[in-house]
Amino acid sequence: NGYYYIVKDPNYSNVGVTITPINQTPSNGFCVPATCSSSSCTTAFSQPPTGFPAPSATAPSPPTFACPQPATGYIVEFCPNQKFPLATSVSIHPSNSTSKCLDVRAAVYANGTPVQIYDCNGTGAQKWQIQYGSTSLRVAGTNFCLDAGSTAPENGVGMKIWTCYDNLAAQSWYYASNNQIALTNQGQCLDLTGGILTNSNPVQTWQCASGNNNQLWTTS
Repeated sequence: NGYYYIVKDPNYSNVGVTITPINQTPSNGFCVPATCSSSSCTTAFSQPPTGFPAPSATAPSPPTFACPQPATGYIVEFCPNQKFPLATSVSIHPSNSTSKCLDVRAAVYANGTPVQIYDCNGTGAQKWQIQYGSTSLRVAGTNFCLDAGSTAPENGVGMKIWTCYDNLAAQSWYYASNNQIALTNQGQCLDLTGGILTNSNPVQTWQCASGNNNQLWTTS
């Protein structure tokens, strides 16, 4: 019946998409482009739909779209705005305590400021932009990113913020589905030093190990 739609996964959303019926003029809500450019868009399903409305002279409401012309083709365009959407701003918690947050010490946004664990307080020093898969960890609203330093990664390197640079190894992370945050292809993970939740405990890199709770992180 000419239905089309977009399904988004908020955890892995990293590019916008538009579906446009080919050679069909939009009319009365039918045959209009379906576009989703961020994980918060309301024009996409969060999971595949299990059914569609009965055919009608009235166009369906998004996130369902319809173009009931026979033999209609569609153009699917990725990154229609020619830029990647920003990840959602979140707090990052050690897996065993949602009351503690990854924190920029004293909210000093400058190269070299240590990154630590602190009581969650909702301030900008605890808001990060991160997404599952390949990612940077950017302090929301700034041009500073979580940085593992210029030397070869090794156990016990304290984390800091530094001006964000594209494709910089020290700022290239991978947020895995098991909730580890690892330096890409370097075998080192973001680690809660000693598993200690005391305020001002700095975080570090440490060799990634399955089942190490000090390396598991959640967001909210």
